[in-house]
Amino acid sequence: MGLFNFVKDAGEKLWDAVTGQHDKDDQAKKVQEHLNKTGIPDADKVNIQIADGKATVTGDGLSQEAKEKILVAVGNISGIASVDDQVKTATPATASQFYTVKSSDTLSAISKQVYGNANLYNKIFEANKPMLKSPDKNLSGASVAYSGRVVNCQPSPAG
Repeated sequence: MGLFNFVKDAGEKLWDAVTGQHDKDDQAKKVQEHLNKTGIPDADKVNIQIADGKATVTGDGLSQEAKEKILVAVGNISGIASVDDQVKTATPATASQFYTVKSSDTLSAISKQVYGNANLYNKIFEANKPMLKSPDKNLSGASVAYSGRVVNCQPSPAG
C-alpha cells in the first residue's frame, strides 16, 4: 500500500483533463467502467475515488498481480497524477517497482534495463495483457511496474 506517482498527461483519455470540466463521481464511474473493460481479474472488487488528480483505490482479497494491474491501469489514465493504493491482497507478496517510460524506450530496452536481457521483452508484454495490445506500441509517458514476476504498462495515446 502507498502512494504512486504517474505522468498526469499520459495515458487513456476518459474525460477532459485540460479544461477541468468534469465531476468527481463521474470520473470514478468512468475509471471503474474502464477497469471492467480491461478484463483484469477482480477489477469489479475495487472502489475508486477521484479528487484533484489523485485516485484512491480500495478493495480486499485481490491477488498481488491483479492489484498491480489495476493500480497501473488507473494511474495510466490522463488526468491521474497519483494513485493511493489502499487495496489489501489475499496473500502478501512482493510488490513491483515502478518505471516511467521515456520516449525512446521499447519493451526490449526496458527488458534490457530491468532484467539485463533485451530478449525477455515478451515477458513484459505477456504480463501486460490485456492493457497492452502489441509489443510494438509507443509507451512514452506511461508508467510500468516491474519485478521478476510482472510488468504492467499502458500505451500512450500517440502509440
